[in-house]
Order: sequence, then structure tokens, then C-alpha cells
Amino acid sequence: MLKNVYLAQINYLHGNSTFLPYAVGTLIANAKSNIEIDGFYSFKEPIFIREPVNKVFERIKDEPYFFGFSNYIWNHEYNKVLAKKIKEKYPDCFIFFGGHQISTDASLLEEEEYIDCLCYGEGEEVFAKLLIALKNNTSLYDVPNIAYRENGKVMMSRAQKIERIDYPSPYLTGVFDSILENYPHIDFHTIIETNRGCPYRCAYCDWGNLNSRIRFFPEEKVMQEIKWLSDHNIRGFGCADSNFGMFERDEKFVDEMVRLHNEEGVLSRFQVSSAKNSNDRVFRISKKLNECGMDKGATLSFQSMSDEVLQNIHRKNIPVESFASLLNMYNEAGIATYSELILGLPGETYDSFVDGVDVLLNAGQHGSIYIHNCEWLPFSTMGNPEYMKKHGIEYVRIPLSEPHTIVDTSEEIQEYSRLIVKTNTMSHEDWIKMNLYAATVQCFHHDGLLIHFALYLRHEKGIEYSDFYSRFMDYMTSNPDSVCGRVFYELKTRFEDVVKGKCSTVWVDKRFGDVGWLPEEFAFLNTAYEFDKFYDEIKAFLHGFFDNDEMFENLLRYQKNVVKLPFCQEIEFDCEYDFKDYFTDILCGNDASVRKVRCHNRIEKTVRYDNWKDYARYVLWYSRKDSRNIYLDEIEVTTE
Repeated sequence: MLKNVYLAQINYLHGNSTFLPYAVGTLIANAKSNIEIDGFYSFKEPIFIREPVNKVFERIKDEPYFFGFSNYIWNHEYNKVLAKKIKEKYPDCFIFFGGHQISTDASLLEEEEYIDCLCYGEGEEVFAKLLIALKNNTSLYDVPNIAYRENGKVMMSRAQKIERIDYPSPYLTGVFDSILENYPHIDFHTIIETNRGCPYRCAYCDWGNLNSRIRFFPEEKVMQEIKWLSDHNIRGFGCADSNFGMFERDEKFVDEMVRLHNEEGVLSRFQVSSAKNSNDRVFRISKKLNECGMDKGATLSFQSMSDEVLQNIHRKNIPVESFASLLNMYNEAGIATYSELILGLPGETYDSFVDGVDVLLNAGQHGSIYIHNCEWLPFSTMGNPEYMKKHGIEYVRIPLSEPHTIVDTSEEIQEYSRLIVKTNTMSHEDWIKMNLYAATVQCFHHDGLLIHFALYLRHEKGIEYSDFYSRFMDYMTSNPDSVCGRVFYELKTRFEDVVKGKCSTVWVDKRFGDVGWLPEEFAFLNTAYEFDKFYDEIKAFLHGFFDNDEMFENLLRYQKNVVKLPFCQEIEFDCEYDFKDYFTDILCGNDASVRKVRCHNRIEKTVRYDNWKDYARYVLWYSRKDSRNIYLDEIEVTTE
């Protein structure tokens, strides 16, 4: 009788969408290609939807001989509960844990007696060799990169650098065929790989620690997988490459995606982690994807602008001058860009963080800056105890901060994030203040509520962005009963509770749907909800920067009218200055001067959502990366 093998890669449903379980699919495809395995084991359909554990458990009809789990922050606690129930009912079942959440110290085996084996790093070869060893009842020591129990003692097998890359495709070998047939109502997304490995060793990331040498999947295989996605109506897909666009053949893959998109009309969204140091090829790829609507924004990331931090995290950024030039190139092509910073990296201070945001803004990054709190990952360099001690790293365990997922308060199993909230150069108070500054800039600048005031004051009066937004933070603190003051107080209270481990960094507000919102999104929605009152209250604060009443009144009128809001049909307003051309020049990196000329501004193609839930989803969430919170190109101007 064949031995039953189950694998689980649990993921959340986002509405009616979720990902095909690619990681465990690759394990199955490779194992089934081995003749020592295929005739001895029966591979069951992968378990991939996060449902109540008892419901999943009841569907396990055939006695499991082997049960493997792919672990990451969004399913680790769930996996432990399900694995324990399986072990209790089937004590002879071999329980196997792998994935990025598994640290190399084997501590999980000491903590959870129902787990039999841990895998570190890539799993295809390990999984196949483990199944063969179990079949032949031989020692597990010759299975590389695992921790296991032998005679009640935790053992570590030999470490081995994985070099192989010619693994069979789970798509092309039919691993997912039954899933697509059994779940026709689900809009599946998925992942492809064109290569594996990363040449960088960023301390906060666990990518480079797996294998520093880049290995390439056969080009023909990747092309066939792309065709498979189109043939099987997969609309959204991503790439697991660490630096997509680094290699010449990456552009060939994009050309094939675009061809299939245009001919078949299925592939509609492709998400990548672009090459760390953007180049002409990355630009061409972004342009091709943008022109056919498959990509809504290009990433130009930094993580930190501090030389000390970059040294600590083993990273090197492109020069700011090159970054500014790239921004101009993307802007001229009409491609939205966004940059990323990580808050809480070792060596960062409040002042260096604020200065870093200023550098990006002064270089012209007004589309979007995503500022992420640093997640402590056990398999990263930052997860090493010696590294933590050296840099004074302290993390807090909080409920999983997973934005834009439906928050189910009846969920019986809580997942957790581990955010770094203290280092040698950042106190808890600094972490709170840095998060407040990040939320302020992202909400009021990148989401558009005060962007035109900040741009004008910087270009005409030399007031630094950091000065403007720091003074605005002081205003909100001093006016706690105002619209923005109440929001700021809620942000501060939430961040204080996060440091204490009491809550996550996402909010749920039923007015805007059942999903969790990031701090800056929460701030924007609550401020926009009382839009007119907000501007009435801060009018005196803003006026304090001006000695020209006419300019102030006109700029305020322009700022208010160009923020996208629900319920709008058509917007018309007059200004005594040509603000559209002025701000377009600034945002495109051109020389800008504001012309005094009477302008009639008309916005016909307005956002037309008749409720806040749809507006929040489609404008703030879905369109954030391509900077759609304010009108610019949609404005038609006639002058007198």
C-alpha cells in the first residue's frame, strides 16, 4: 500500500483570491520525478487555504504517513496547531517543518515535541532525500540541512550548499491541475522563478543567506510556465527572483508576458522585486509593463539613507544624483515610482531617519515612499544572537500586522510579527516618534492632503520638507481636538501600545470596510472623512508661512480641489495662478516658476465612488503605488 504524503502551504483568502501553493508544489514535482519515490508514496492534494483547523483536519481522510508544512509569519502558529492535532491522532506520522520561519538553532524541536524534523533553506533535494531515507529506514544524517530526533536526542545533519536547479515545474507536471479543477470559484495568483539566489547579503533579509550564487532555471522552462499561466487564466502573478531585471534574458520573459497579455487578454498584473541598483534594462521592463497595464509602479528602493546604517546592514545604495536622474526618466515616461525605507535598522537615529526622508523628497520622490517597520527574521543575519547583541537589537512580538486582509476577530489562532523597536541608536520613544513622522509624511504628502503646500514652500521659500512636517506634527500635538489632532493622538497611542506588545500596527474601521489599514492609510481616511473641517482648522497654521494673502488663498483652493474624494461628479474652480503647469514641472524635475494668470480649472473625469468603502479600496489601496490620490493629468486648464 502506498504511503500517504500531505503538504501544507497555508495562505489567507483575500476576498476570493489566494496563491497557488508554489513552494510545496516544487517539492512534489521534484519528488515524483524520482523513481525511488514515485512508486512508494501517494502525494495528496496540497492544503493551501486558511480555514478553521478542525475543518481542515476533518478532511484528512487517508491516514498520513508524512505531513510537511511550509512556514512563514502568516501561517507558523496555525501550522503548529494543525501539526499537533495530526500527531495526536496519528502518532506514527512523520511531521516535517520547513520554510523561512525555521531558525537554524533547532530550538523548535526542543519546544514542540510533536515535530520530528526541521529543514533549513531550499527544500527540493532535502525533501526527496528524506522520503528515500524514510522508505529505506536509513539514518537521516545523510539528508543535508535538517535537524531531527534520534533516540530522543536532537541531531543536526551535515550542512550542504545546494547547487542543483534543474527541478521539474509544478505547473508543467500537473501538480496544480486538481486544485484548479476543485476550486473554480477562486481567482488564483501564483509565483514563477527564473533564477534562485541573491548576490547581496542585506542583514535584515533572509534571501541572501540561502545561497549567494545565482543559479538560472532553463529559459525554455520559464517560457513554458508563462504560457501555462496564460492558458490557465492566471491573471495576477509575481516573480520570486531577488533582483528581476538584472539579466538580459529577463527582458525576454517580459516580452513574452506582454505578447500573451495582448493576444490572450489573461495575464494582467506582474509583480517583481526589481534589481537593487536600477538600470536601463529595468527601466525598459517597467515601461513595457506599464504601457500594457501589467505593472502600476516601479520600485526605486534604498532602505536607509544613512552611511552608518548601510554599513551595518551590508548594503550599498545608488548615488542620490543617479536616483534623481532615474526619477526624471520615469516621470517623463509617465511611470509612477515608489521608494522603500525600513524603519528601525541598526545605526539609524531619529535625526538620520528624518534627514533620509528629506533626501528622497529633495531628489524628487513625491510619488510614494513606503516606510516599513523592520521585521526580525530568524534566518537573517539580523537574527543572529551575536549581531543582535552588538547592535542592541530588541524586538517585540505583536499580532501579525497584515494590511488589507479581512480581519476576522473569531480567528482561533493568532499569528505574530516581531518588529525591532529598540537598538543602540534608537530608544522606544525614538521608534514611536519615527513612526509618527513616517505616517505624517506618507499621509499628508504622498497621499496628497498637503503636498502642494510642502512643494510650494520648499521651492519658493526654501523651507525644508522636514521643517514643514515637523512643525505640522507640533501643531497636531498642540491641537488634540482638531480633526488631524485626534488622528495624531490615535496614532501615538497605537504606537505606544505596539511597543508594549499589546496590538498590531493595522487598524480596522468599519466605515472603510473590513480590512486592516496601515497607519498612514488610517490617518488619511479619517482626515478625508472630515475634509472641509480639516482645512478650516489648519488654515491659520498654513497661513503663517505666507505674507501674500492672495497666493495663500489660491493655493488653498487648488490644494482642496485636487484631492480625490468619493461622490464627486465634476469639479470646476478658478485660480489666479497656473498651478497645474507649476506643480507638473516640479514633479517632473524641471525648472519651475509659478505664472500669475487667471486659470479656469476643470476636472471632468473625477473619482465616482458612491461610498467610502469602495473609495478606500480602489483609490487608497489599489492605486497607491501609481500615485492616484490627487488629480493632475485630469485637470483641463483654460486661461484668460
